[in-house]
Amino acid sequence: MTRATLMCGSALMALGAMVLWGCASEPPAAATQQTPAQQTAAAVRPEQALLDDLAVANRILARELAILDVQGHVTARSRTNPNHYYIARFIAPGAVVTSDFIENDLDSNPVDGPRNDQAREIYLHGEIFKARPDVMAVVHAHTQEFVAFGLSSVPLWNGESALPVFDLRPFNEGRSGIISTPALGKAMAEKMGKSEAVLLWGHGIALGAKSLPEVITRVAQLRDAAQVQQATIASGGTWKPQPHPVDAAESERTWAYYKAAVVKQMGGKVLMTAPPEPAKPADAVEVARRDVVLASRIFASEEVGILDALGNVSVRNPNNPNSYFIAPKVAAGAVTAGDVIERDITKGEADTQGLSIHDEIYKAHPDVKAVLYARTPEIVAFTGSVPLRATVNGGNYIGDGLPVFNMGSLDPGQPILSNPALGRGVAAALDKKGAVLLSGHGVVVTAGSIYNLSDRAFQMRQNAKIEQQALALRGKVTYLVDLRAAAAPAPAPVPAQPAQQLGPPEGRAWVYWAQNVSRP
Repeated sequence: MTRATLMCGSALMALGAMVLWGCASEPPAAATQQTPAQQTAAAVRPEQALLDDLAVANRILARELAILDVQGHVTARSRTNPNHYYIARFIAPGAVVTSDFIENDLDSNPVDGPRNDQAREIYLHGEIFKARPDVMAVVHAHTQEFVAFGLSSVPLWNGESALPVFDLRPFNEGRSGIISTPALGKAMAEKMGKSEAVLLWGHGIALGAKSLPEVITRVAQLRDAAQVQQATIASGGTWKPQPHPVDAAESERTWAYYKAAVVKQMGGKVLMTAPPEPAKPADAVEVARRDVVLASRIFASEEVGILDALGNVSVRNPNNPNSYFIAPKVAAGAVTAGDVIERDITKGEADTQGLSIHDEIYKAHPDVKAVLYARTPEIVAFTGSVPLRATVNGGNYIGDGLPVFNMGSLDPGQPILSNPALGRGVAAALDKKGAVLLSGHGVVVTAGSIYNLSDRAFQMRQNAKIEQQALALRGKVTYLVDLRAAAAPAPAPVPAQPAQQLGPPEGRAWVYWAQNVSRP
């Protein structure tokens, strides 16, 4: 997968463009059911060519341009019925195949009958299509640069116009959140007006265009324009808005280049159905051991980027709460099943790898089922005088800050990780937010499952990067925990929908990441 930011910029510039580069984090469902697409063999649909291109568009923005992470979506208006549009079911965009698409009317009701696997922000797309007949494709992304500008008083210039910013709090009883109702979608579309795009406060961007090739090119160009403006301001300069006309030929070249790359990754043709998942071990202990291997490699992957050669992740033994599984002597990205050991928290075994952190947390917090110790630079930067605060919906659990354990309280004559006082201090500092910052050193994150832990850690790094970018703009930053806006009258109730399935019990993020890490 191509994820490097600079690769995105250089590739588009080679094509003549002037460019450079958690919806809210949703809890996984308790159970999984097969979707209609999985229950029967995929059949060719009337607008199959459009669905093929839409699957490709989702994968381009996720895998090639790194504009979509495990969240977000690209949608397309039907070419045969302008009052319908297509959106993927609740799934990571980088894994979308053509059988995943649901056809909705502009009120965001599925035309083939009720579904329990719709994405939560269908109204964001439906209301834009309803208000803008000229728009044929919409992208919604939580890209860091867009969130940073949306939080800041500094405008993001799209050519010679500043993008509008939609703050949903006045329409959502003063609360932050996602575009989860028709009323919120309509208010957002009204704020967007005739603009190409609208920034969503604490949430990213919504952008519309006349075609899938154009929506891909324009969101990439705008993301890269945001990077250029950030760099100019951070360097002490002043950004001067510049005209940037849309070039249809440029869009087609860009589309052709990235479509070819994605189709090649799929094996030479657009996939209609997803390949089968590897079988899960039947034994719960073997699942826990396997999850240590997968989590280690996921956290070390380029996309998640939490672990380097040091640091580790553990999972409590589901059959024995006094032990846990961990791979302490191998770099996370190289962990195999043979590297996983079982450690007993009652024995007080010798430790030079920081395992006392895991020991003491599992002793003091019986609700904790997984622990991560990491030295992620973006997070460490907020262990000093500037607190890490919630900047995007997926990081709401951070609130106005996390507890900080003072590493200076440890004996300076002892190596940090072999100091037994470290584990006890971290376990005592841990609060209901599930994480502790280690001053000048790292972070410890906990959760009730390894799957929730992976999402929480990912969102923490995203928050840190967004906050850093927002502060570098040198304007006023409005965080998610700042004073609520005055509330408008509550919107009309939304008609009851079928209970949402929301993907497998591990969560869509874990499933997608696990598909894309190398398995030993």
